[in-house]
Amino acid sequence: MQRTIVTPPTYFAVSLDEIKDHLRVTHTDEDPYIQALLMTAQGQVESYLNRKLITQTWKAFFDDWPDGDAIVLPFGQLQSVTNVKYTDSDGDQSTFSSDDYIVDTDSEPGRVVLGYNESWPTATLYPSNPIEVQFVCGYGAHTPQDVEAASNETPIVITITGHGYTSNDIVYVYDVGGNTTADGIWAIEKVNDNTFKLLGSAGTAAHTSGGKVIKHDVPEPIVQAIKILTADLYENRETILVGTITSSLKTVKALLGNYRLFT
Repeated sequence: MQRTIVTPPTYFAVSLDEIKDHLRVTHTDEDPYIQALLMTAQGQVESYLNRKLITQTWKAFFDDWPDGDAIVLPFGQLQSVTNVKYTDSDGDQSTFSSDDYIVDTDSEPGRVVLGYNESWPTATLYPSNPIEVQFVCGYGAHTPQDVEAASNETPIVITITGHGYTSNDIVYVYDVGGNTTADGIWAIEKVNDNTFKLLGSAGTAAHTSGGKVIKHDVPEPIVQAIKILTADLYENRETILVGTITSSLKTVKALLGNYRLFT
């Protein structure tokens, strides 16, 4: 199956600020290097899981229509299907009507399933990659949102108009001015559409300015696995301590085990 990316993700599963917190790095001298390590670690995790973590758009190509009633799509966490197209033996491309199929985002991996009493097109197909499915996959976008207020109370209440979060979501808060104890990783309790509490937090000063929040759309064990791999790469630049690396990889595999996709 040929696959090509259409729209890559804008953000990563772990932000540069978050991984620097994990590494206890406070300077900016190595930011490009750390970002490169983070990209490498996420790529390794995605390869092991057979998944794409952050929202992105892909095309998958197939040589034939399936014998059954479903096209299985790669990467898991299917969000939507943009279109299904096919090219006939004359090189003419047509779009298979979305009225004739169901997008199954509940199955893992996701599928394009024929509707009741429908059938795949009968045209003679082009010899190379004639069937094209464009789709969106991933756990979420991991888009940072700007903090409007961070109350000096217990627990801290964050204001972000139309934040879109729900209770028990995990968020990473950073760069809050003044009330700096808001910074960190928190489970939240939604108050209303514009505010939420950082559970277990306690304000220590008035919010002066700034701050951003990223919701962990990617499951926390996967996020922690990426952090561990990045830390290994950062700490072991030359001489490798085999015992330490082996122990870390065992931890990473244990964290990822429940999320690995076998296709």
